[in-house]
Amino acid sequence: MHRRMLAPLLALSTALASAGAAPGTVQGQALDTHGKPLAGVQVWIKPVVTTGVAETLTDDHGRYAVSGLPSVGYRSYAWLQAPYKGKTFCYRLAQPNTADYNAFNPRDGLTRNFKWQLSGQIPGEEPYSDLGYFGGSLPLMSAFGQARWATQNDEIELQLTPVGPLIDGSAGKAITKTAPARGMVLDVPIGTYQVKATFISANGKREALQVSAFDGDYSASATVNFKPSGDICKGTTGGAPGRAYVYWKFQ
Repeated sequence: MHRRMLAPLLALSTALASAGAAPGTVQGQALDTHGKPLAGVQVWIKPVVTTGVAETLTDDHGRYAVSGLPSVGYRSYAWLQAPYKGKTFCYRLAQPNTADYNAFNPRDGLTRNFKWQLSGQIPGEEPYSDLGYFGGSLPLMSAFGQARWATQNDEIELQLTPVGPLIDGSAGKAITKTAPARGMVLDVPIGTYQVKATFISANGKREALQVSAFDGDYSASATVNFKPSGDICKGTTGGAPGRAYVYWKFQ
């Protein structure tokens, strides 16, 4: 079903019915990380098999309702555009229960709520890619021209200390994460971090690395900032709102 064919069937409402959703209706609310309503969130109620999508925005109370839906299978999605330090990051919003990510039929009416989540795995998405997480990623980049190289079995441990508030205004906390030396650190809340790195060889030997936010000016620590992963903020099922590259080299 094409979007233009589906649109006339939709009756959008800004208030949730106190007795629950009416037949053929999906309704809900979007909340931020502090439990406050999120206005202007893009919500999609998307057919599983046919084409087209029912889309709407949450109101000033974070609420939405889409009615007149045919009795077929759907999935629900929502995306938030979040500004941070002069850039805009796109977040796919989480849902309260794992079962909410499954397909559903709105025949009897139902509620699908959303929440802004800074980190965590997205149910049903690939856990080995940054697209499988609500948090951002830090690709690990070896400095050019080193005499030594990391192997497939070596790892790098990052110690991440927030510098100022995170994207949602919270203070954040220090994080330690380990990843393959040729890979990336996954699922980090978007923010500004001071980074230190430790190389862990395949035999377990540890040694401090020099790091940089670009391939130059290496030191024992570096401050890194995330950049948005893309310009489009709806339609993607994956996460990965942003990336911050960490360049490293041996002492």
